[in-house]
Amino acid sequence: MPPQRRKSSIGGGGLGRNPLSDEAEHTPPVSPLRDAKWPRTPQLSKAATAVLMSPGAAEAEPKAAAKTVTAPKAGPAAEAVRPVLEVIAAEPEPAPPDPVPAAAAPAPSVLDLPLPATGGEGPLSRSESEQLEVCESSIDALRVAFWTAGRALQIVRDGRLYRADHATFDDYVEKRWDMQRSYAHKLIRAWPLAARLHPVAPSINEGQIRELLPVAAAHGEEAAVTVYTTLAADVKVTAGKLREAVAVLRDDYDEQEVVQRLQAWLRGDLAEQEQPQTTDVFSSVESRLAALTQKVVKGSTDHPDAAREFAAKLRTLAELIEQKIPN
Repeated sequence: MPPQRRKSSIGGGGLGRNPLSDEAEHTPPVSPLRDAKWPRTPQLSKAATAVLMSPGAAEAEPKAAAKTVTAPKAGPAAEAVRPVLEVIAAEPEPAPPDPVPAAAAPAPSVLDLPLPATGGEGPLSRSESEQLEVCESSIDALRVAFWTAGRALQIVRDGRLYRADHATFDDYVEKRWDMQRSYAHKLIRAWPLAARLHPVAPSINEGQIRELLPVAAAHGEEAAVTVYTTLAADVKVTAGKLREAVAVLRDDYDEQEVVQRLQAWLRGDLAEQEQPQTTDVFSSVESRLAALTQKVVKGSTDHPDAAREFAAKLRTLAELIEQKIPN
């Protein structure tokens, strides 16, 4: 250990007096709290530390304990700590904790409802009204079930979430859900258009979406929305009506012309020479198939199995057409 220096030598310069001593001119007067005797009670130690060092921590201390702080005896120490004690004593009582909300009751399920033995008569009772609400909620869910399932299937496919137990997506839908792979891919193709149309057509169904898919594939989803909303403004939309309307459309798409043409067709004002002829139907279908083929080829990089399946089905359909053509 190095030898300790004398206090008189601290600060150097040969000064005969310690510049840090109480008698030095530049030092402040000695604090009256230096020799004060502080009461070492746990309450004072915790409360004072909370108020002086961390105001946020004071909230975590029990207020009742803070109010029972024992003040020091009269003297300089008491006067110095009095403001601290006054702050502690002035703190309001803590508010009672909010009651914990009770767990919400599970929503009723139509599977839990008993089957009625006989039909009732007269106005619906409160119980019957509640049963009707549950039943209609389940029926309404059927409208969107096909495209929510399509979105779910796409998430599983694109994220390869099937890989834990299945080698391919097609293997997954066939073994896990007993679903034909072609139908699974149809649901995936259908859901974006169904989701786009749902705000303006909440009751649209899978068959109607299927008739609009060629329009969306060739001209975009907005074109399909235009076709649907134009028909819905005048008639009840069905899959058959949409099929007829799509056949009226020309290959080149212009929104204003499409609206005018569909409106004229609905009124029966479409000129006879402009009615879709057989050759026009073939040409229209061919153009849509060409558009779908381009999409399949584009997506074949990421999903080659689905592309091969699509090509195989086209060959099957072509053979079927040839078989059905009359001699």
